[in-house]
Amino acid sequence: MDNFAELEQRKTVSQGRAAVLNPPAVTSYPRPQVTWFRDGFKIIPNHRVAITLDNQLVVLGTAAADAGRYYVQAVNERNGENKTSPSIYLSIAVNKRNRGSLDVIAPAELVAPVIVIAPKNTSVVAGASEATLECVANARSLDRLQVFWKRNGVRLTAGVDSFGRRLVISNPTSADVGLYVCEAALRNSSQKSTEAKAYLSVLEPPYFTSKPKRSVITEVEKIVELHCQAKGVPTPKLEWFKDAVPLSTLNNPRYKLTSSSMVLQVRRIQPDDAGIFQCFAENTAGEIQAYTNLVVTSVSPSFTTPPSDITVTDGASAVFTCETSGAPKPAIVWRKGSQVLASGTVQMPRFTLLESGGLRILPIMLSDAGNYTCLASNSEGLVNTTVALTVLSRTFISTSPEDQRVIKGTTAVLNCAATHDPRVTSLILLRYTWKKGTKPLSVSTGGRVSMKEGSLHISQTWSGDIGDYTLEIDTQRPRQHARSIRDSRTVLLSWVRPFDGNSPLLRYIIELSENNSPWKVYMDDVSPALASLLVIGLTPARTYQFRVCAVNQVGRGQYSAETNRLMLREEPPSAPPKNIVASGRTNQSIMVQWQPPPEPQLNGVLRGYVLRYRLAGLPGEFQLKNITSAEINYCLIGELIIWTQYEIQVAAYTGAGLGVYSQSVTEYTLQGVPTASPQDVDAVALNSTTIKFTWTPPPQQFINGINQGYKLLVWPEHCPECITMVTIAPEFHGSRHYGYVSNLRKFTWYETAVLCFTTPGDGPASTPQLIQTHAYKPGPVTQLSFTEILDTSLRISWQEPEDKNGIITGYVLCWEEAGQNETRVSQTLSNSTLTYKVTGLTSLTTYTLQVAAVTQAGTGAATSSTISTGLPPELPGAPSNLVISNISPRSATIKFQPGSDGKTAISKWIVEGQVGTVGEDEEWKVLYELNSPPAADTLEIPNLIPFTQYRFRMKQVNIVGSSPFSQPSRMMQTLQSNPDVAPTNLIVFSASETSLRIRWEPLPEAAYNGNPESVGYHVRTQRADGLGQPRMETVSERLSQEATVEGLEEWTEYELSIQAFNGIGPGPWSSPVLGKTKESVPSGAPENVSAEAVSSTSILVTWGSVPEHQKNGHILGYKVLYKEKDSERAPQVQLVNGNQTHLLLLKNLSKFVLYEVQVLAFTRVGDGPPSLPPTAERTKDDVPGPPVRLVFPEVRLTSVRVVWQPPSEPNGIIMGYQISYRLDINDPNKFTTVEVGSNARQFTVTGLIPESAYVFQITARTQKGWGPPEEAIVITTEKRERPQHPRRLTVPQKGVESHKLRLHWTAGGDGSSPVRYFTLQALELPDGEWKIHTSSIGHNNTSWEVDRLKPYTSYKFRMMATNDVGDSAFSKETEPVTTLQDGNTRFCVLCKPPAEGTVNGILVGYRSVCLSVCLSVCLSLSKYRRYTIVMTAFNVVGESPSSAPVEVFVGEAAPSVAPQNIQLKSVSSSQLDVEWQPPPVETQNGNIQGYKIHYWEKNRQNETEKELVLFVPETSVHLKNLTSYTNYLVQLSAFNTAGDGPLSAAREGRTLQAAPGAPSHMVFSEVTGSSLNVSWGAPLQPNGVVEGYRVVYEPTAPVHGVSKTVTVEIKGNWQRWLKVRDLMRGVIYRFKVQARTISYGPELEANITAGPVEGSPGSPLQTSVTKSASALTLHWSEGAEGAGPVTGYVIEARPSDEGLWDTFVKHLPPGSFSYTISLDRLRSGVAYEFRVIAINRFGYGDPSPPSTAMSALSETPFYEEWWFLIVMALISLIFILMVVFGLLLLGQNKKYRSCGTGKHITTVEESVTLDNGGFTALELNSRHLNVKSSFLKKNGTRSPPRPSPGGLHYSDEDICNSYNGAVLTESTTLTEKPTELSESEVSDSDYEDEQPKHSFVNHYMSDPTYYNSWKRQPKGVKTGGEYEECAMTDAEGGYYQTVVTQHSVGGVYTPTGQPAPGTRTPVTGFSSFV
Repeated sequence: MDNFAELEQRKTVSQGRAAVLNPPAVTSYPRPQVTWFRDGFKIIPNHRVAITLDNQLVVLGTAAADAGRYYVQAVNERNGENKTSPSIYLSIAVNKRNRGSLDVIAPAELVAPVIVIAPKNTSVVAGASEATLECVANARSLDRLQVFWKRNGVRLTAGVDSFGRRLVISNPTSADVGLYVCEAALRNSSQKSTEAKAYLSVLEPPYFTSKPKRSVITEVEKIVELHCQAKGVPTPKLEWFKDAVPLSTLNNPRYKLTSSSMVLQVRRIQPDDAGIFQCFAENTAGEIQAYTNLVVTSVSPSFTTPPSDITVTDGASAVFTCETSGAPKPAIVWRKGSQVLASGTVQMPRFTLLESGGLRILPIMLSDAGNYTCLASNSEGLVNTTVALTVLSRTFISTSPEDQRVIKGTTAVLNCAATHDPRVTSLILLRYTWKKGTKPLSVSTGGRVSMKEGSLHISQTWSGDIGDYTLEIDTQRPRQHARSIRDSRTVLLSWVRPFDGNSPLLRYIIELSENNSPWKVYMDDVSPALASLLVIGLTPARTYQFRVCAVNQVGRGQYSAETNRLMLREEPPSAPPKNIVASGRTNQSIMVQWQPPPEPQLNGVLRGYVLRYRLAGLPGEFQLKNITSAEINYCLIGELIIWTQYEIQVAAYTGAGLGVYSQSVTEYTLQGVPTASPQDVDAVALNSTTIKFTWTPPPQQFINGINQGYKLLVWPEHCPECITMVTIAPEFHGSRHYGYVSNLRKFTWYETAVLCFTTPGDGPASTPQLIQTHAYKPGPVTQLSFTEILDTSLRISWQEPEDKNGIITGYVLCWEEAGQNETRVSQTLSNSTLTYKVTGLTSLTTYTLQVAAVTQAGTGAATSSTISTGLPPELPGAPSNLVISNISPRSATIKFQPGSDGKTAISKWIVEGQVGTVGEDEEWKVLYELNSPPAADTLEIPNLIPFTQYRFRMKQVNIVGSSPFSQPSRMMQTLQSNPDVAPTNLIVFSASETSLRIRWEPLPEAAYNGNPESVGYHVRTQRADGLGQPRMETVSERLSQEATVEGLEEWTEYELSIQAFNGIGPGPWSSPVLGKTKESVPSGAPENVSAEAVSSTSILVTWGSVPEHQKNGHILGYKVLYKEKDSERAPQVQLVNGNQTHLLLLKNLSKFVLYEVQVLAFTRVGDGPPSLPPTAERTKDDVPGPPVRLVFPEVRLTSVRVVWQPPSEPNGIIMGYQISYRLDINDPNKFTTVEVGSNARQFTVTGLIPESAYVFQITARTQKGWGPPEEAIVITTEKRERPQHPRRLTVPQKGVESHKLRLHWTAGGDGSSPVRYFTLQALELPDGEWKIHTSSIGHNNTSWEVDRLKPYTSYKFRMMATNDVGDSAFSKETEPVTTLQDGNTRFCVLCKPPAEGTVNGILVGYRSVCLSVCLSVCLSLSKYRRYTIVMTAFNVVGESPSSAPVEVFVGEAAPSVAPQNIQLKSVSSSQLDVEWQPPPVETQNGNIQGYKIHYWEKNRQNETEKELVLFVPETSVHLKNLTSYTNYLVQLSAFNTAGDGPLSAAREGRTLQAAPGAPSHMVFSEVTGSSLNVSWGAPLQPNGVVEGYRVVYEPTAPVHGVSKTVTVEIKGNWQRWLKVRDLMRGVIYRFKVQARTISYGPELEANITAGPVEGSPGSPLQTSVTKSASALTLHWSEGAEGAGPVTGYVIEARPSDEGLWDTFVKHLPPGSFSYTISLDRLRSGVAYEFRVIAINRFGYGDPSPPSTAMSALSETPFYEEWWFLIVMALISLIFILMVVFGLLLLGQNKKYRSCGTGKHITTVEESVTLDNGGFTALELNSRHLNVKSSFLKKNGTRSPPRPSPGGLHYSDEDICNSYNGAVLTESTTLTEKPTELSESEVSDSDYEDEQPKHSFVNHYMSDPTYYNSWKRQPKGVKTGGEYEECAMTDAEGGYYQTVVTQHSVGGVYTPTGQPAPGTRTPVTGFSSFV
């Protein structure tokens, strides 16, 4: 370790700042360990002192006490050496105000955090134990300083030390790579934090991905490539060395390094290139190296392909081959004689030295003929070879045809001749082809158009022969040897001239057979002069046979023997593969597909394909892929460049070589996402809400596709997920791009970035930049309020604005007298002031005060309010007079009268409304709030719901609070509008192969926006690929939630959307959802099906794809069906899995059989139709099988007749048979042979030796040759008999299978004649018949495989033998044998059993295979999932094929239980609330979608039932608009997508009572001039329990200036009539009747005139009264009848102490003219007047004049009676009681001085019998009248009780609350003129001679005691004595109800429909004051 290099240092820092002391430099290895000291004391790091990783000492928050001497001590850990550094003196510059303080931390203001030691970008090698980042910050005060670390915006806690200065990352990996942020901030301070960033990199040492071999051996002049590739982080640098010398210093041009792959290419290898080549890979993490030993060898030259002689035609080209080998590469020189034609340095014209060493001569001249020598030499030697070039003269036309003009019908000759090289005359063949126009002519010998030696002869010319004729001449040069192959397409055929048959030969016919096919004529007009012919136009790689026959004038001779079969050699395919299609599969791969070349152009057996590709448009080399299988017709090219166009070609090859390449197809790889972010990104805030971005696009090569644009990303600093994104379209690539992001928050820090995107996705974003938007004027302050309001001052308070938009620097407070700007005073306040006391105000003055916040950008919006000094503000008054206008679908205008402002300004208007249902009990909702000027009187309410009822109310708000609500407005309804929303929750299901089912959630009723009856839905269906026209379905039912779209295409994806409509129009479309129809079987067959026989037992079948629109699903494969033509057997099937393979080789076919081939495609649903028509193809022929059934029916001693049948396998056309025979003892190869024709079936052989054994062989022949023989032995003897049958037939069980078995037997005796064959019969048990199974079992067999049997079936078998004599008997039957079971041959669908006959065994069961679309398994199916199910049957052997798949939806069913806990609650007279709970989860059977509520009036279900549909999550409903006080029944059901669940039990509820309807009718009867009877019907709509009625009547016009209204209230609902007696004749009265339940309902009104009607009778005449001792008799005479006869009379009476007439007797017959009245019915001492009224059918007539008043006194004075004393005693007792009672009343009267209204008076009228006739009357107890008591009962005087207010309420509306004397108040409805009328002015009759002095009303109104006692009477409680009920003895008795307004003594009146006995009826008489 060296000494420290530096001297003492001095450093001064300001107090509070950080002091950073660097350690003095010292040289040491390893790096020394450093310790810091201060004044001799070791420094320990703490919260104020830090020692960095670089050994720097950092003192934070320096103070004066930190001054001193600092030094370090360095220790070398390896040798222990240590040294002390020079001192560093630290001084602290102290502020003046802090001088003298020795505190560690001197007082100072807060200092914002500053990072003193920023973290550094750090790199570590992968595998290191840790990586450390360091960050040291300083601030004031240090106690509040916090340092923390972030990564990707997330705060890190792991690995951070206690002071936050170091972040330790343990075992760093690539996942830890990234940007780390150190942030320093002060807690609880507004000081801005600071941060610093550092990037952590993890390095990886280099490693080889490819390295050279250890040793490479090569030859001179060769090219060697040495591969070396390595990876690492960072990317390692590669460098090559040769023999430890860098290649860069060798500068050898033959050493070439590829820039991309670092492949070293050594070109033209030389011997000095041998040596060691090294490859070094190095990066900052390490280095590695690899090497190879290059060995160079030398070889003398030799010819690998020597040149050969060539014969060419002049003008053509000639190419000599001369390929050599050797090292170094031999130099090639070509010479002709001694002249050098071409070499590496010499190049003669027309002579070109090829790279392979060959010589090309172009064009050839005749002078070029001669010998050519090729010399090859190198350093190891020299070789040469010589070849000859023969140049033939070109054939040319020596005589050209000329234009001809001939006469019609004559012969036209077009002469033509050609000349060729004489050296090839015997070998050349000139072929003439004449064409007319472009169509070749069909020329025949002897025909109308013929050709002779090239000239065209046209005989019998006609107009159709006119035209242009062209001659083409082809020359062919055959080989020199007969029947030898010249090339792959020609054969030279020669023959010997045959015998001419004594007739000149005319021509030869040449036939050929190609690949064993039938013979066909090749040429039928060969010149007879020829003996050879060059056969051209043959197909390479096929076999040919030829035969020739001659023709003379007699006819055709025999064909020559066939030539041997010649196989032409293969050629490369002459056509490229067809239908090449390339498509980008991924962004780095392309799929290429093709079809083989046409079969005729294959030219051999297809061995495979070569695919080559390169970048399109560039001249680079092709890269090759070899596909070595002919059955593979596709190739996936991988490892391509993203989004790059490639040029692709495909060629096929055979054994002869590669064919031609196809035309190039081009295709792009798919796009990828960009791999680079935009460059030079700059973001700047333009204003408070907008940031501008500028950037440069990424390099084009990194975009990897079509640039779709850029995304500008902005997010708040502390909210990374709150991203605002703006998309910018791309511009010219090289230009600078820019964009803006607006509507940002003011004065906010944002992170910004830009990315580029393509169609597949987004590229990486640029590095985020932190930008702050500009400050702006702040928003208004909040919570403005006033307190301490005095005469001259007040205190105003507020809170900070919600939108500060910057740093609040203060507030501006202004005030002025209202409307007087000149009095304005402003006050600027600090930002911490939120309350201020305003002084110096004027008392009782209104001021306007404003407060506004201030930022650097200016003063914000002011918040103002008005206030009056000395008058604290109050709550405002309610608005009034709400008027609605300008009603539209979504808005309405309210005009109103504002309420009082509460002595301050109105700051807000609030509008509430009842929505949908309007009523007193309905909920009010806030609809609109407006902060407006206080003078507003009109508001427009927006955002209303169309076609909805509303009622509004308002309130206003000031600084104190809100006012009460106004009175509600009238009800209004918004106009209709289109629906605003579309149905939601769209779900699409595949209903079938051609239909989709769509479900949705219907619109809620609130969203109809119109008449519900007009609401419906449109369903739009459009193919997802955009093809075709959209389809529209209309659903008219508004509650529908499902529709099915029919008539779609199979397996096609559709987009479905839905919109609602109403009577106004349609609403918006929903977002489309995708649905796909189900897969179906293909509707079409594969196209272009072809079949070609490859051999005698195989056919190659090829086909194309199914048309796309007919696939109807995923094509899983194909089935090839084939069978023999005309066969009744089912076709055989070959399965081809996958949709890529479109060919199949059918093997093991029968030979020379015509097959029908069909191909079908199948999906998972099933098979499509097979291709039509079937493609027919015959397998090629072959040698036949042996003839069958060979027998010798005639055998003699010297002759034998042999009989046979054609072979069972002819394998072609049988051309003939050959019979061969020999003695069995002779040479086995020496036969006598005879050939017979193909039709022969027998032959007789003679000249045989008797009693000898002969071996016969019969052989058949086809074009392919002779087949195997059928051999038999026959003995020439005449002693023969039938054979014995076979014996011991057995079937071993081991030979039994499902379709076949093995039968064994032992042959019987042959009967001296060999057995020829056996016949087998089979019997199918139990009911079958014996059938011949086969008759072709050879005689040598002792076992046979019996096939074509049925599985699991019992059989018996028997056999017979046949020899030349005949058939044997059948053998004994075998025991029954049963074939084994087999797999099922058919499948079951929907679990139906397989068809009988297809089980093939004992059916054990079924097996289902579930292919779940949700990946569940069958054993545990999930609810609400769609499954595809197929089934198979199986037995012990195996399974059948699968059934067609069926889709099912598992688990979804209608709910099985109704909703639970249904509760009904009566809310109002028209509403019931229903609440319930959903069905239990286990019974829902799916997802509950909603509920259906059925409700109806009890006992009226059919007429009133309604249904309401609700959707989840609602579990309650308000049933509204119901009938009042009516019982309703309610039932609920739940529903899901499967349907409705059961209905719940009916729950009953009743609506509350409401005001009743009007009475049904009103009828007047018994109308006289002073009284009538009114009756009415009960309300048709009682709406509750009717508790009574109110009858109000009044004159329609004032009478004598007085308008009097009388009100009568009747309790109970049984009495619906009223007797009215205080009417005035001729006055029209208006009667109103109301019913009452909880309140009064509407009135029923009618008018009636008091008095007789027209047509009523006149008044009776001569009325008089006579008196007897006990009765009075009234007499009268008949008056005028009127318009009808008199039907009866009525007598009225008027007592002298009352003023009103009352009915006394009714229903007197019409013939009566007198009536006797008992005095007992009259009151003693009272005088009575009587009058009579006549009645007819029109009504009551005028009354008669009143009779003379007559007293009712009896003859004997009452005081003389004995009972008088008793009565007086009782009266005295009663008087005493009354006095006591009066005193009690007087005491109570003092407590009640006010007047009561609405008195209820219940009076019950009793019949009182008087001595003089008994007259019924009513009187109050203690009534003070000026007349004596009346209506005394004969057997004792008893005053009737005072009326009780129980049954009636009589009212003239009101009596003054403070009644005094007889003065009425304003509230009474009995109004009189100022001069009060006397009773006489309202008398009922002009006949009254004396009016009572006091009326009943005046008496009680003038006596406060009585008035108050009446008032104090409790409601419904009777006072005074009770009525005494007495039975009436005549028909007139009973109860009645009357109303009078004067004193009245009533007679008995019983109206029609009187109440039941024992009830009490109110009595009239008090209306004038009630």
